[in-house]
Amino acid sequence: MMSFKIKLKMSTLGFLLSLVFCLFSAQGFAQASSSSANPIISWESLNTEQQQMLSRFQDSWNSLDASQQQRMLRRIERWRNMPPEQREKIRRRGRELSDFEKERRERIRNNFEAFANMSEEEKEAVRQSYRRYRELSESRRQELFEEFQRRHPDQNGPGRRGAVPDLDEQSR
Repeated sequence: MMSFKIKLKMSTLGFLLSLVFCLFSAQGFAQASSSSANPIISWESLNTEQQQMLSRFQDSWNSLDASQQQRMLRRIERWRNMPPEQREKIRRRGRELSDFEKERRERIRNNFEAFANMSEEEKEAVRQSYRRYRELSESRRQELFEEFQRRHPDQNGPGRRGAVPDLDEQSR
């Protein structure tokens, strides 16, 4: 049977990952091929819809490297093809993330990077643990959360919605 710390670590990581995965697809973080394979695209060569969606980058677009441009174009294409309810979910989660304090956003990024660096077996163990956690009753999840808070008072800073364990600290 898994220890409480491992279960909580995995369940928290699962929540964070679902949040991050909704905000960014794994393809967005993949390394694009070299600039020679993907020539830089001028702002003027983008169609009207692309220019509208990327308008905040107009002044810097031509100075971005080709891999950054390609990544942005892939993201807007995925966005365009998403069902409206998925877009709304991403917007809502983006607003939630922007409301988090800087320290919590950094912790989420660090946990995402830690997950990205795990082996496939470790990732699957985290996913399974998260699925088991989601099957628990709300009251049992609350009990686990409160127990974690009691055991880790240092994880409960002001302005935090709840204790989010830092993977780096727990793996030491």
